[in-house]
Amino acid sequence: MAVDYNKCIDCGKCTRHCVFLDKYGINLKEYAKRPDLAFNCYLCGECKRVCPVDIDGRQLSLDLREKRIEDGYNLYTDGYRTLLLEKRNYIFKNYKNVNSKIALFPGCNFPAYFPETTKVISKKLNENFGISTIFDCCGKPLDDLNMKKEKENIKERLNNRLKGLGIEELVLLCPNCFYYFRNNLDIKVSMIYEHEEIMETLVSKDSSKIEGALFLPCPDRDQRIIYKILERYVDYNNLKEIKDIQCCGAGGCASIKEKDLTKNLQDGFKKYEEKIYLYCATCTGMINKSNTNVDHILCKLLNTNEKISSGIKTVKNRALFSLKK
Repeated sequence: MAVDYNKCIDCGKCTRHCVFLDKYGINLKEYAKRPDLAFNCYLCGECKRVCPVDIDGRQLSLDLREKRIEDGYNLYTDGYRTLLLEKRNYIFKNYKNVNSKIALFPGCNFPAYFPETTKVISKKLNENFGISTIFDCCGKPLDDLNMKKEKENIKERLNNRLKGLGIEELVLLCPNCFYYFRNNLDIKVSMIYEHEEIMETLVSKDSSKIEGALFLPCPDRDQRIIYKILERYVDYNNLKEIKDIQCCGAGGCASIKEKDLTKNLQDGFKKYEEKIYLYCATCTGMINKSNTNVDHILCKLLNTNEKISSGIKTVKNRALFSLKK
């Protein structure tokens, strides 16, 4: 879907609200003429939110990415090799002992950053509700790169695998998986917070009040579906929403191209003295690189007090879950 960037009125709002556009001194209309920067955008959608004529910079970036790939651009030789080798046919997937119609799908990064909390959730869901756990990648990273062939392969593989196992619903922990699967899976998907009976078995009676700052993940900022569900467990009057930082730095796989810009985004969280709460494991892990006073709301509700894993340990955690019986 080509974006009509010619309706741009040169107001400059997109540039003022985007660290990427600001770095290169361009607006969305000018970005459309910069295919060399196709993969430098964080795909956070902030430009569209502030654009008075509703130009979708995220879609513009995806269009540029598609064109570059069609023209022969090789992602494997330009910094994305490790990501692609892991995600293309997720090397840490695990479907052992899946024998339920409803399955927990933690995604890639929640088990990577919070392995012990993942084990607690998986065990309790199996013991109390007979719910199995599937470890796999939703495919969103390759969709963000706009690798259409690979994306369709993952979509077909997941749908066929789930159908073959008789899975009718996936219970998710990740907002990225949630929004991506809603448009790409043939079965029902839900966030764990929607299931009151499940949450009753998980939420600790000893969990303390959640208060401090709140940073919303990019996919939930417009519709706020997960945000609204969490109102059952979180009093937002006790949380100040962070609105002056556009992205945690993980969006759009742009960190591979924009290492310094990504670090600047992460460093922006250092000024917050209060604890920062999130409901996205990826955001939590990224922000933890500069400000360790962060916590995932689900971990807080469960009172697991788990220290966030980092570095090579996150890879080890994913690998260990692939071996879990």
